[in-house]
Amino acid sequence: MDADALEELGPVHTVPLRSRGEFVDYFESRMRPRLAVERLMAESRIGDERWSIPGFCRACRIASPFEMDWVSSDGTTPNFRERMICGRCGLNNRQRFMASLLIDTFEESRFDDTQLYMYEQETAFFRFIKSRLPNIALTGSEYLGIEYAPGQEIQGIRHEDALQLTFEDSSLDAIISNDVFEHVPDIDLALAEAARVLKGNGRLFFTIPFHSNSDHTKKRARLVDGNIEMLLPPEYHGNPIDPVNGSLVFYDHGWDILERCCENGFSDAYALGYYDPLFGHLGGGLQFLLVADRAPTSSV
Repeated sequence: MDADALEELGPVHTVPLRSRGEFVDYFESRMRPRLAVERLMAESRIGDERWSIPGFCRACRIASPFEMDWVSSDGTTPNFRERMICGRCGLNNRQRFMASLLIDTFEESRFDDTQLYMYEQETAFFRFIKSRLPNIALTGSEYLGIEYAPGQEIQGIRHEDALQLTFEDSSLDAIISNDVFEHVPDIDLALAEAARVLKGNGRLFFTIPFHSNSDHTKKRARLVDGNIEMLLPPEYHGNPIDPVNGSLVFYDHGWDILERCCENGFSDAYALGYYDPLFGHLGGGLQFLLVADRAPTSSV
């Protein structure tokens, strides 16, 4: 699809939110009708194993069916965030928004040395972004285990630990994190490391299972002398490197994740709420991608 036709469709509806109070105000003014429509959509599909919702994928720039099912749901409300998979690019709801945001931000970059880093390498998302931004230097990695040294390459896969990145200070223009920060043992250290390696005006784009009704993050587990201590019943999410065991969840993040960003080296942070049925972004009345910005480098 050409750029002019895409422009006619307009951008995804977004709203920056910096506190739970702003979110509550937005909820009262905009979200109740959305939730009612989502409930009606769900009720109409009870008993169906699979179905699709037509729309337009801004990631792959084409009209597409968004595939739905009851995977990772309670059986009455579909998991819109993890499903709504585009029939062409294969990315789900949250991945498609992240992808379209990155493409819109960096596709027209005039800087040959733009450096992006992603906390993933062996995923369809990484391959998609690499194919759509061929002129941008994109580095990916996976966490392969404590037995490997950060920066080491094992069978073509770069191993990095979010708590001790091997990149030089102020060397990256942007970092992309898709549902990683709930799995790190120390979120403050992970954010500080991200801030350290970003250039002035650099940006961290990240998604997490965001608990928007909670002011405070809940810690589910902690690492003590190299051993994991459970504080709440263990919860695991999918892991492309270890699909059998998955990844342990250390945090249920609330709105204080934005304060943590600013306390650990970023000058600003906000939750970018997005919702747009045309582009296949439904679920909970509002989905979230979080953004943290580094301050400009001083010219003095």
